[in-house]
Amino acid sequence: MKSLFAGLLLLQGCASMPRGDVLKYSTHELGLLCYGGISKVWVSYAGAGHKLFDDQGDVAREKTPADAQRVPGFTSGSYKTFAGPIEMTWRSRDGSGLSHSIDLNKEIPNPRIPYDHPEQVWRENPFEGGEPTLIVEINDLAVHVYVAATLLVKPADPAQKSFDRVKSYTLVHSRTL
Repeated sequence: MKSLFAGLLLLQGCASMPRGDVLKYSTHELGLLCYGGISKVWVSYAGAGHKLFDDQGDVAREKTPADAQRVPGFTSGSYKTFAGPIEMTWRSRDGSGLSHSIDLNKEIPNPRIPYDHPEQVWRENPFEGGEPTLIVEINDLAVHVYVAATLLVKPADPAQKSFDRVKSYTLVHSRTL
């Protein structure tokens, strides 16, 4: 009887041990979005350069309401969180040359996806698609950085055989030049 009681205490202790923060991330992808008539965009991150709207007369379209929480269809990565600053240059709608640098370690000191019920997140594979996406959006004179992720969570209906998906889209940096 003593060994059964000791076994139950051991199991209870193991069950209450912290299993780490399932919402923290240590890698991410990078996506770029450009709007507002900008051109000649150059973004550098982790030693990789990305050039957009570089051809003569090629400019970014206007942002629409449908773009409010857009995740780019093409991303690059996987990058270690965080692999240095993001450096960028571009020409605004009026042709002015602009530049901006973002130190992600200062902007996101605790890389974690916000979600009110972490106990519901699937611990073995919390992010659909593997990892969150860091989205750099340049819109004429403004730069916004978002972290987007789709979390896999336990279904509300226990009879359901697949996980529910919860989308997260969090603004982590905003600057108008």
